[in-house]
Amino acid sequence: MMRLAEWDLSEGDDAHRIELYWGDLSDLPDQHAVDVLVVSAFRNDYIPTPGSLIGALQRNGISVYNLSFAKSYDLRDEFSCWLSQPVGVRAFKRILCIESGWRGAPPEVADDLFRALAPTSLTNIPTQSVAMPLIGAGDQGYDDAQMLEAIVMAAVGWFRRGISIEVLKIVAYDSESAKKAKSRFLELKGAGIPDAREQNEWDVFLSYSSSDSTAADRIQTELVRQSSEIRVFRDRQSLQKGASWLMQVAYALDSCQTVLALYTPEYWSSMVCKDELSAAYVRQTRANRQVLFPVFYRNTDIPSFFQALHYVDCREADHRKLSAACKTICDDVMG
Repeated sequence: MMRLAEWDLSEGDDAHRIELYWGDLSDLPDQHAVDVLVVSAFRNDYIPTPGSLIGALQRNGISVYNLSFAKSYDLRDEFSCWLSQPVGVRAFKRILCIESGWRGAPPEVADDLFRALAPTSLTNIPTQSVAMPLIGAGDQGYDDAQMLEAIVMAAVGWFRRGISIEVLKIVAYDSESAKKAKSRFLELKGAGIPDAREQNEWDVFLSYSSSDSTAADRIQTELVRQSSEIRVFRDRQSLQKGASWLMQVAYALDSCQTVLALYTPEYWSSMVCKDELSAAYVRQTRANRQVLFPVFYRNTDIPSFFQALHYVDCREADHRKLSAACKTICDDVMG
């Protein structure tokens, strides 16, 4: 393993560092041992192809296929991933396998990775150190520098939300990938990344499924009726033209005072909604104050990770209770 670059992103008592390497993830030396090794696969497809990390692990005696039969956590329905039982080697304790998360653009691919790591880091399973390849740059065919940027940007955003990863090791497998990744990594480090929390532009972030836009209309109208000065972020209505909408959503989510999550069946089937909820949950845990304000609007099954969260029961679409919930939010955020 050859270290190419590193970036210390620690803030106060929160230690975070990204390290870039050139080497073989399937044969990590003891000094680079980690809690979690990330691999990617198509759903229920763990064929050890010659050029894949799964294939390299198989050649070293570790079968991802066999591990898939005894998962520690199966989060594929919620977060497109599963976490293995302890592997029994010194190089890494567990494998996190991301499945069927390749939804198009590189930033979305990188976000899928941290969508998987965020809820896992809230368990009692150690996730302080994570190693991963340049996800998406192998069989998926994305550009190495482009994927490096997407992963680093996503990592920084999740570090600032409070995810428990202290060290993220990104490993390029061949020399050409390593060269491209190092160049882009150093450019990003030199430019720095603005802190979304300094903007503080929003009071309430509405997290809802697009199928529930009528209910979101009602909530927004009621919040403004309760307080005309309240600043409500609502996806595309609040976005500025000419800027990355993904980053604008992340900035709003990280800087708002309260995240109102509208629980419905469609909410829990939306990857974007679950991403927003996970990010707010991590922020809440780190800040040790209430950030999330879930509203249970229509009957649905709540995933086990989030069942302990307190919610306001407005079922079934009880608009009187919804109005009272909006008043509570306004009283909280507007003082």
